[in-house]
Amino acid sequence: MAVAVADLKGKVPPRRLPKEELARTHKAHLKKQDLTPDAPRPVKQPIMEEAYPASTRPIRDLDIISLGELRVETHHRGQGIIVKVISPPYIGAGVVSIVEDEFGNADKLAVYNQGDSSILSGVPEGCIVAVKEPYYKHNGAENDYMICVDHPSDVILLRFTDPIIPEPLRLGPLLKSAEDWRTAGDKAFIERDFPTAVFCYTEALEAADEKDKAFRAPICAKRAGTNLILCRYDTAKADALASRTGGLSDWKAYYSAGRAAYGLCDYATSKVHLEEALKINPDGSGVRREYERCLARLREEEHGKYDFAAMLDAVSPQSVHMDNGSFLRATRVAESKHHGRGLFTTRALKAGDIVFVEKATLMPNQYEPARASAALYAMMVRQLCDNPSLAQTVMQLYPGQLPYDQDRHQEQPHIVDGVQVVDVFAVEGIRTKNCFSAPLSTLEDTKPSSPEGRMAKGLWAHASYMNHSCVPNTMRSFIGDMLISRATRDIAEGEEIFQQYVPVRALVDLRNAQFREGWGFECGCALCGGERRSSSAMLEKRKEALQAVEKACNKKQAVKAGKGGVTGIGIVPDATIRQVDKLMRQLEDLHEPDVYGDLMPRLTLIYPSNWLVEAHRGRKNHVKVIKYALKVLRNFGFNVPRGDDVATTTMWEPGQIFTTSPTALMTIHVVAALRRLAGAYDALDQREMAERCAVAAKFGYTMVTGFENDLNALDQ
Repeated sequence: MAVAVADLKGKVPPRRLPKEELARTHKAHLKKQDLTPDAPRPVKQPIMEEAYPASTRPIRDLDIISLGELRVETHHRGQGIIVKVISPPYIGAGVVSIVEDEFGNADKLAVYNQGDSSILSGVPEGCIVAVKEPYYKHNGAENDYMICVDHPSDVILLRFTDPIIPEPLRLGPLLKSAEDWRTAGDKAFIERDFPTAVFCYTEALEAADEKDKAFRAPICAKRAGTNLILCRYDTAKADALASRTGGLSDWKAYYSAGRAAYGLCDYATSKVHLEEALKINPDGSGVRREYERCLARLREEEHGKYDFAAMLDAVSPQSVHMDNGSFLRATRVAESKHHGRGLFTTRALKAGDIVFVEKATLMPNQYEPARASAALYAMMVRQLCDNPSLAQTVMQLYPGQLPYDQDRHQEQPHIVDGVQVVDVFAVEGIRTKNCFSAPLSTLEDTKPSSPEGRMAKGLWAHASYMNHSCVPNTMRSFIGDMLISRATRDIAEGEEIFQQYVPVRALVDLRNAQFREGWGFECGCALCGGERRSSSAMLEKRKEALQAVEKACNKKQAVKAGKGGVTGIGIVPDATIRQVDKLMRQLEDLHEPDVYGDLMPRLTLIYPSNWLVEAHRGRKNHVKVIKYALKVLRNFGFNVPRGDDVATTTMWEPGQIFTTSPTALMTIHVVAALRRLAGAYDALDQREMAERCAVAAKFGYTMVTGFENDLNALDQ
C-alpha cells in the first residue's frame, strides 16, 4: 500500500527508485527535450508561500550526509551532500541530472536559476557538485523524489582535486598540466562555450605556479575577455587588473578593466582605467573611442543634459538598452516619515524640471506582458549571481514580508565558497515591490495608434526608493531602459518627492485596497487623508452616484477613449447630455466643501466631465467645451476659473496652473483638456487665450513624455 506523502514528511522514504530505473526514465526525457538553441528557456518563478532562505554557510562547515539519509519535504539545515553527476543534463526550467554519492546511492538533482554564464546551467556529466542544506521533495509519482535547488548559490561546482571530495568519487584532474587546461579553455572559447572556457582557464590558473607571471598574466587576460562576453563585469575587472605585468601591453589590461567598469555603469572608475590605458597607448583609437563614451556618460551624470530626440531615434524593439548615464544628483535617499526610506531633493526644482534620469538597473528586452515578469526575475537572479557589486545595490531594496528573518536581505551581501549568495525569494519579493512597467517609449504610448499592453518590466533601484502619493509631485516617463522623472509642481529643497505606483482609482476605499494588496500600506496623501474624513454613508452615496453617471455615459457612447485623452467625435442627443449633466451635478453636490475645498482633486467627476467635453465638442458648442474642460482641470485639482461665464475665462493664465495647484494630479488627460480649451477658444476668435492654452498643453506634454514634443503626436 502506498504511503501518503504527508505521513513521510521528515522521514527517510521506505523506497526510492533504483539507479537503473532513474537512468532509463532520464534517458527517455533526454530524447524528447527541445534542443533548439534559440528557444526561450522557461523560468521557474518562486512560490512565495514556499519560501525558504538560501544557505549562508560554507560547505566545509556542514555535516556531509549520504543520499540515503535525505528526508522527505525537509530542508536539511546544517547538512550538505557531495555527489557526482552520472547523466547528461535534461534542460528545461531547470537542469535535471542523475547523481550518485560515494556509497553508490542515486537520485535526481534539479538545479534552477543558473544563468547562461554558469557551467551549472547545463551540469556536465562527470562533474562533482556540493549541495548545501539540500531540500528533498516528493516529485509527484510513487517513490519518486528529487533534490531541489532553488537558490543558485546553494550548489557549488567542486574542482576535481578538491580535498573535500570523498575518495570513491575522486577522478583526479582530467588534464595533467596548466598548459593542457589553457589549451582546453582556448578550444572552448573558439567553440563559443564561454562558461567552459572560464572553468578551464580557472583550472589552468589553479594548476600554474603562483610566481609564474609570464604564464598567468595571459590566462587572466583571456578569462577577463571571456567574462566580459558573459557580462560578469566584477570578475572581468579583477582579472583584467590581475593580468598586468608592468610592460607596454598593460594598456590592454586597463582597457578591459575600463570596459568592465563601464558595463557596471561605474563611469568614474572606467575613466580612471581608460586614462591609464591612454597613457601607455595614446594612439589607440579603440581606447580613445571608449574614453569619449565614458566622458559623455559622466557629463550626463553631472549636468543631466540629454539628447532625448536622439535617444528616441535610437530606441527600437531590438535596441532598448540606451547608452546613457544616470543623473541622480538632484535627489538623495533618506529616512521618510511615510514608509521607511524615500527620495528627497537636494535643491529647489521648478515645475517641469528634470528631477532625475535613471538607466535601468535591470530590464530585459521583453514586451510581452505574460513573459515580462518572469524575464525580469530571471535576469535579476542571474545578474546578481554574476556581479556581486550589483547585488549590494539591489538586495538593499524592500522585499515585502518574507516568512523568515526579515532583515537578512538587507545585510551586506557576501560571497561564500566563491559564490555570491542570492536568495531567490528575496529577489522575487524585491521584484514585485519595486519594478515598473515601461513602454518602449512614453511618447509612442500616448498615441492612439500605439498597440495596447506592450509593456516591459524593469528595476530602477534609485526610483524604487520613491514613496507613493495619489497626488504626487513628479511624473515618470520612459525611453527604452531610461526612466525620466519631472516635477509636476514647484518642489522645495529637501522636500520628499513622490510618484504614483499605479494610476489611482476614483474611490478611496478601492484604491487603498489595491495598495494594501500590492505593497502592504494605506496611502496617507492629502487626497486619501481628506477623503477618509467623509462618512461611510457619504462614500457610499458617491459610489452609487458614480455608477449612475457612468451608466448614463456608457448608454450612448459618443466617442472612443484614447491614450491622449478622448479621441473621435460623435453627435450625442441633447436629452443624453442633459441627463449626464444632471447626474454629474448631483455627484458634485456629494463632495463636501470641508473635505475638497477649492483645489483637492475630485476623481469621481473626471470621467463625466471629460465625457461632456467631447459631447459638446461633437455638437460644436465651444462655450460648453470651455466650461467642461475647465471642470476637468478643476476635478484634477488645478486652480482654474469657473467656466459658467466665457468672459471670465479669458482673464487667467493657463501656464500658471502648474505652480498654483499644490495637490493637483497631472495626467495625459490634463494635456487633452488644455488642447480642447485651445481649440474652443480659437473657434471663438479668442486667439490669445488659445495660444496660452496650447503653450500650457505643450508644457504639460513635456512632463508626460519626458521631453518637449509636438502635440500633434496625440492625433497619430
